[in-house]
Amino acid sequence: MTRKSQLIVLLTVVILSQGMGLAADSNAITASPNDVVIAHVAEGGQWSTSFTLINLSAAPVSYTLRFYSDAGAPLTLPLVGGAPSSSVSGNLNVSGSHIIQTAGLPGATLQGWAQLTASSLIGGFAVFKSHIAGQTDSEAVVPFSSKFDHRFVLAFDNTNGYVIGGALVNASAFETVTVVATMRDEAGAMIGNQSVFAMAPMSHMAFQFPQKFASTTNKKGTAEFSTTSVNLSGLGLRFSPAGPFTSFHALSAPGW
Repeated sequence: MTRKSQLIVLLTVVILSQGMGLAADSNAITASPNDVVIAHVAEGGQWSTSFTLINLSAAPVSYTLRFYSDAGAPLTLPLVGGAPSSSVSGNLNVSGSHIIQTAGLPGATLQGWAQLTASSLIGGFAVFKSHIAGQTDSEAVVPFSSKFDHRFVLAFDNTNGYVIGGALVNASAFETVTVVATMRDEAGAMIGNQSVFAMAPMSHMAFQFPQKFASTTNKKGTAEFSTTSVNLSGLGLRFSPAGPFTSFHALSAPGW
C-alpha cells in the first residue's frame, strides 16, 4: 500500500474532551473528564486498532465505547474475542484495565472514530498498527488526554522523502464548522493562499499535506487551523521514507 493510502486510511488518533467551562454551549458535544472522543479508527487491510482502558478512580467504573463512520453513523467493526459490533460496554474494577482490539482482517479498510463514555475517570491510550507481509510491523500510540480547541498548529516537514499527514475532527453533534487553514514557512511567512472548508457535525478528515495543501510540497513549516467553534481538534502523522510512522500532537497557546 502506498504512503498516500496509509495517510488516508489512518488518522491518527485525536483525543478530545470538553472542559467544564464549555458545558453551557448547546452546540458542543457533551463531554467531561469521563467522556472522550477517539477521532479515528482504522480496521482491515493492513490496519488494526486497539484501545487500552484503565480505571483511575477509587470505585468500579462502567463504560461504553461506540464506533462511528466518517458521517457519524454507527460503524460495525470485527473485534478480537467478540462478535462484530458498533459498541462495546463493560466494567472495570478499581485499578482494573481492559484491552479492546479490532481484528485486523484482510480486505477493505474501514475507518471512522470512536467515543468513550464512562461513569468515572478512565485513562488509557489507542494504538494503530500497520501490518504488511514481509515488512516489520509499525505502530503509533496516542494517550487519552484533554484536547479541545478552536485554534492550533501542526508542524510539517515534507522534505527528504518524509511526508506529513494530518487529521481533523469536528466533535459537535449539531454544528457545521468552517475551518481556515494557514500555511507558513520556517520564517513565519505565509505560503500559498488560506484554505477555507466546512466540516459537518461529527465528521473527520485525514489527508496528506502536499496533496491537500500544495504549497507545503518539499517544504518545512507550520499549518494553523482555526474556527469560531470550540469543537475542532487535530493530530499529525509523520511518515518516514523507510516505512515506519509516528504521531504528534497539535500545539496551542494559552489565550488562543
